[in-house]
Amino acid sequence: RWRPMAALPWRKFARAAWFAVPPLIFVKDRWLWVYCVEGRSMSPTLNPQESIIDRFFSDRVVVIRNAGFQKGDVVVLRDPNSNLRIVKRITAQGNEFVRGEDGRFRHIPPGHCWVEGDNPALSVDSRKFNAVPMGLLDGLVIAVIWPFWRARWLDIVEEPELVPVQTQLLTTSGGDEALEDVGRVAAGGAPCSV
Repeated sequence: RWRPMAALPWRKFARAAWFAVPPLIFVKDRWLWVYCVEGRSMSPTLNPQESIIDRFFSDRVVVIRNAGFQKGDVVVLRDPNSNLRIVKRITAQGNEFVRGEDGRFRHIPPGHCWVEGDNPALSVDSRKFNAVPMGLLDGLVIAVIWPFWRARWLDIVEEPELVPVQTQLLTTSGGDEALEDVGRVAAGGAPCSV
């Protein structure tokens, strides 16, 4: 039987794709994938601009799905305005307070988080679009794999240990006594919440 020469390589490629692509899609959807970080909003953590050669290469990072997110993690999430994927750092989670640029404290609702870029001057983040639902978080960035000279595991930021503060007794103007819960204070003495 006569077969054209061009048909054989195409069939081999189609057969290889038939068996290779579904497992790759399954892994990407369920466990991890490689993501290209664009822009400088996470600089210097991602896409540093320290040398001329660094400016020509965007970081490729490994992102894992189904991870537990905590304060300080670098995450990939859906931008609530454009639905594009962006990379930011979680700075607060539900039922915490964040000091806004105007100096006032903002409460993060349960099931939401506050994300910010490491480079505030170039970042569009929760300071612009407010707290984001946890459902918009796609995955946890765990490592930079390209360019090879910047390849590394990302450090997990440890939260300072919180110690409870004793409740103070206050006297109101009418002579009645009231209790005020001062909250929790970081080991260094700075208030953590209001």
